[in-house]
Amino acid sequence: MIVWNPRRGGIIAWAWPASSSPRAGVSPAPGATMDDLSVRPRNPRLSCPPPLPAGPASRWAALGQAVRLPGTLLAIWRIVSHDFAESALDENLREFWGFQLDSQDPRCRARQWRKVRLSAIGPRDVVSLPVRELAFMMNVARELEIPIPEYSRHNGEGLRFLLPSLAHFMGMNREEASYAAAKGLSWCDRPWCAEERRHATTFARLIERLTETPPPRDNPNRPRAVIPTESDALRLLVNRQAAEWNSSSSYIVMAAHATGDLHTLIRNVACDEVKHLNILSAADQYLLGPRPWRRFADLVRHSLGEYRNQKRARSGGADLGRNPVTALEVIAAHILTECRMRKWLRGVPLLSLSAIFEAQPDPQGLGGLTPCVQREDRFDETGRTERAKRLDLARWESGRRRNALAQRAFEATHAAIIRRTLARELDGLSGAESPGSQRDRLLRRRIRRLGPARMRTALLGHLRDHEIRKTGNTI
Repeated sequence: MIVWNPRRGGIIAWAWPASSSPRAGVSPAPGATMDDLSVRPRNPRLSCPPPLPAGPASRWAALGQAVRLPGTLLAIWRIVSHDFAESALDENLREFWGFQLDSQDPRCRARQWRKVRLSAIGPRDVVSLPVRELAFMMNVARELEIPIPEYSRHNGEGLRFLLPSLAHFMGMNREEASYAAAKGLSWCDRPWCAEERRHATTFARLIERLTETPPPRDNPNRPRAVIPTESDALRLLVNRQAAEWNSSSSYIVMAAHATGDLHTLIRNVACDEVKHLNILSAADQYLLGPRPWRRFADLVRHSLGEYRNQKRARSGGADLGRNPVTALEVIAAHILTECRMRKWLRGVPLLSLSAIFEAQPDPQGLGGLTPCVQREDRFDETGRTERAKRLDLARWESGRRRNALAQRAFEATHAAIIRRTLARELDGLSGAESPGSQRDRLLRRRIRRLGPARMRTALLGHLRDHEIRKTGNTI
């Protein structure tokens, strides 16, 4: 049953057709409970989402959304400007670095969410979009977010040689997962897992709050397995970037159509995805060098392929992209997020990327997995080879690689002069912990008057490294 109210901009409620038990066909991953994947249903009725309304109702809803499009685009721009601010992206990367160093700061284990009152959320919090369509978007996202245990194992295994620090952040490799299962330890205690595993449950609860019926739970995404070869690992890196780019952009659009606690809760989820996109994009630049247009082409190609796959696989997937106004909003969000990320990447020096991604995890911070890690001596040779490739920038485009290696050699040769200049001319970078601050702008003006081009590049790199790794309270 569908309830239409033109004053509220479209559909405000519907009921799922009666079907089988809401938990049929879903089994939790080892170490996870069923409540990790779903919520306790209020109503036993369950099935695939009904199709989006056709005919006059759909056209009136799209027209009302189109009329409000300028305001929605402005809301998207404001969200992107805040969540992709330079200081926010710096903090995400610094939290990644803190986890590698086994920082005790809780932010390094999982990003902190702003508190909300779930009981206060209802259809009245949806603006400029039919409630039915927002719930449909949430259900597609929820199905993609369910198999986090599988994703985490693919991350840990697929990236273990390409970039061990990223694999350590995003999941467990095969040996770690087997050891954890045998000892009854948490299936994944890494930040990426801790942040991602709460998304599917959140969307399920929001759908229930908005529609007063629980969503179906019988069609989770089924990720493909990967192996830790170089080609598969590089493909996995791009795939994960594309997934985080699509998720963060889509969730920002959802947040733009929400108010109150609903807006805050969706922003909580979106900021998790922004953090992961942030870290993966920095890893891409460290491994493959600055490649803005080739990276963008890779992301678009993988995103379009995934879009076609999800139209076939998701519940109600045929309705994906059917509303042209929503499609335009999502495209705008993708463009804005990519522009912000590209601008931030231009200012991140190789000095910072090397220090952060080559940080060695503290063995004491691995808890019960320490014996498992110690048994990986047979992988040392592959690990050393891959590390040598990273430090030698072997995967960079030849021209950028020559320039970066020449800059690194210059900084090594003139290290004493650079340190002396930082101390005497730039006051040891004191007070320049926040990018864009008055002190930051003052030091940049001073740097523009100092020495040859390579010296200025070196000083600017040290300034940005100081901001990235020491912004605010150092972790």
